[in-house]
Parts: sequence; C-alpha cells; structure tokens
Amino acid sequence: MLVTTRQRAGRAGKTADQARAGRIRAPRAQRQAGTGMVAPFLALFAVFFVGPLIYSLVLSLRAGGTGAFAGLLNFRAVLANSQYWGGVQRMCYFGVIQVSVMIGLALILALYLDSTYCVGRKFFALVYFLPYAVPGVIAAIMWAFLLEPDLDSALKIPHALGLTGGPVNPLDYRLALYAIMLIVTWEFAGYNMTILLTSLTNVPRQIVDAARIDGGSELSIALRIKFPLIRRTVMFTVILSIIGTLQLFNEPVVLNDIASIGTNYTPNQIIYNTAFSFGNESLAAAQSLVLAVITIGATMAFYTIVRRRADPLGHGIVRRRADPLGLTGKRAR
Repeated sequence: MLVTTRQRAGRAGKTADQARAGRIRAPRAQRQAGTGMVAPFLALFAVFFVGPLIYSLVLSLRAGGTGAFAGLLNFRAVLANSQYWGGVQRMCYFGVIQVSVMIGLALILALYLDSTYCVGRKFFALVYFLPYAVPGVIAAIMWAFLLEPDLDSALKIPHALGLTGGPVNPLDYRLALYAIMLIVTWEFAGYNMTILLTSLTNVPRQIVDAARIDGGSELSIALRIKFPLIRRTVMFTVILSIIGTLQLFNEPVVLNDIASIGTNYTPNQIIYNTAFSFGNESLAAAQSLVLAVITIGATMAFYTIVRRRADPLGHGIVRRRADPLGLTGKRAR
C-alpha cells in the first residue's frame, strides 16, 4: 500500500515536472517562431534603412570630391544655403494649405460614403481611389496639359471679361505652387479617403443605430460619433501627408520641364541636383539628413499639439477608454 502510494506520488511529481517543462518550452518555441517571422523584416530594414542612414551620416562628414574628413562643414553649408531654406519654407506653406484641404476633402468623402445618403458606395469608393493608381509623373503631365492656357478655354474667361490682361496661366511661377497643390490633392485625396473609410467600418454599428433611433441626423452622427472615434486615423493620415509634403519631387520636376518653374523649387530637387548635377554627394547627404530631422520634428510637433489638445490633463484618454459611453457616476434609472 505504501509502495503504491509512493509510486503514485512519483508519477504525479513526474507529470508536474513534465507540465512545467512543457510550459517553459512552449514560450521558448513561441519566441523562436516570432523571431523567425520578424527576421525578414529586420534584415530588409537593416539593409534598406539603417545601412543607408549610417552611410549618409559617414558621407556627410567628408568633403565632396576629395573624400577627406570635413567634420560639420557640410552641415554649415546647408544652414547657410538660402535656396535650400527657401524650398523648405515653400513646402511648409504648401503643407499647411494642401494637407488641410486634402484631409478635409477625404474626411467629407469618407463620411458621405459611410452615410445612408450614399447609393453605390463600392462604385464611388473605387472611382475616388482611381487617381492614386495613376503614377505621379503621368498625373503631373496630364494636369500640365489641362492647365495650359492655349488648351483650356476656361482659363481665357477672366481675360474675356476684362478681369486680367491675358489668359490665366496656372503654370506661371507665381501660381505653380497652387497648381501642384491641385495635382497632389487630386492624386492622394482618394487614398486618404480609403484609409478613413476603412476606419469607419470599425465604428460599432450599435452606437450609430442607437443614435439614429434617438433622432440623430446623419450630420450630427458624423460629427459627434464617427469623427471622434476615427480621430486617431485622421491624425495618422495627416502625419503621412506631412512626410510626403517635405519629400515632394515628381510634380515640380515634371512642371519644370514644361513651365520652367526652377530646379530649386523643393528641398528634394536641391538634394538631387547637388548629388547628380554638381557631383557633391557629401553635401547632398548632409542636406538629406537635415531634411530628415525637419520631417521628424514637424511630425512630432503636430503629434504633440494634437495630443495636448485632445487630452490637456494627460489622463483623459484613459478615462474615455475605461468609460467610452460616459456612464461613470450615473445611476441606472
């Protein structure tokens, strides 16, 4: 009897040890599987991002042509380059207007397609997205011909009415920036609309249906329920647009070939010309790093401002997560 009890206890102990060993082995296997899944991304990230970043940093510390160590001389040249900072200032002005208009238009389209007023949602969602499928160079060429005064009779109307001394030329140097705004908005409004529309599909239908039953209009539902719930997605699209604005390249290059707006219109144009037209890759690397710092700074500034306005006390978001319907402190009737 005693032997049997001891045997059972020994078997139970072995079973417990095996279970503990299994619990230890399982997480280790999961970690190994996770590492294997992440490894391809890490390899590509190191090759195509970390490696070029380190190479650009090393290259920026060397003199162009000779390759001798130059320290921060290239960065000083960037800070003293008025054309470079003029391009940065131009893109900041571009971003304030164009990003605001584009995201606002994308949000309106997404809210409309998600409302009960829209008929043929899938068709219009595809139509609005199609401009994004057009390559940027092709879109710029197409719009350059559409905005040519000799080809567009509508641009001659102000002159016919005596409002201007000649046909309006949107490709003129003074108006070219607004023409680029139009082209970029046409290209990317549908793309951002698709992101916002996808986020709207995650809004709980129960809340929307309850608001409709309570007599809420589609406008009030969009402004008071849908928009607050997709605010983070809107902020995400704005951040992507800020990054894209400072990297603007295709449209100015194409318009320069057609309307001669200049080769120093945007920071990316200046960087390209410095590296491939003047052969100073070290200075171009320094310009690229400065532009990267400006982009990161602009993105972080926008994120900080929006977050503080949404949560000035620093803990309002936590409260809303814990009580999304605002029922805390209310007694059931």
